[in-house]
Amino acid sequence: MKFTLLALALLGAWGAGKIAWENRLLAERNVITVGDAPPMNYQLRDSLGQGLTMAALGGFRGLAADYLWLSLVTAWETQEWERVQTLAELCVLLQPRVAYYWEYGAWNLAWNASISAGSQLRPGRESRANHDAMRWIDAGRGLLERGVKIIPEKPVLYQKLGDLYWDRLKDYGKAAEWYREALRHPNYPKYLERSVGFALEKAGKKREAREYWRGLWDSVSEHPEQSQRRWDVVADHLEKLEAELSGRSAADKEVDH
Repeated sequence: MKFTLLALALLGAWGAGKIAWENRLLAERNVITVGDAPPMNYQLRDSLGQGLTMAALGGFRGLAADYLWLSLVTAWETQEWERVQTLAELCVLLQPRVAYYWEYGAWNLAWNASISAGSQLRPGRESRANHDAMRWIDAGRGLLERGVKIIPEKPVLYQKLGDLYWDRLKDYGKAAEWYREALRHPNYPKYLERSVGFALEKAGKKREAREYWRGLWDSVSEHPEQSQRRWDVVADHLEKLEAELSGRSAADKEVDH
């Protein structure tokens, strides 16, 4: 009996020490990888539950996040958007360096949840539906903006912010800014170069778009092997804008005379 009590006491002391030690390691890792992001806290423990908390503390944050993502998919299928948002927040808290959770968490909010909210139109309640849709768009945008601060080297998150401004907010000038930001980071998809030009044209910034397409075309001699750049598309847009702007300039001169 005494041996059993002693063993339980030692096990309890070891467990408490192990948790404190692992919390310290997590804090150090967070400082290195994501600045001063907090380690596991009581709020997160309450949200995760005992089993997932112990898994996360035991070094299995990735598995815990994967399990929560599966729960998020189930919540998405039943359109429980508040739960989707909570689970997305937990996933990025557990795995802040994984771009997937930021990207698709934001997609579920800014696209799926907002479209669902906007479709709930009832006579006399249109403004409420639009307000709810915008709230989800803002939630998705906020998630991506936090993501680019934590893992700024991932071009996909800048790209998704550009997509959000293009698809959900119809702010093409802002979309062009985020696409340009994505191009400043290695390993961006080459088709994204064209997205900048498209966005500038949609924003009505034709002179800026012409200069952008011209600069892209001038780089053909540097990267002739890059078929993904679709030089034919670059040439078509450059020629079109040059014709439009030169024609407009000629018309302006005739008016002056």
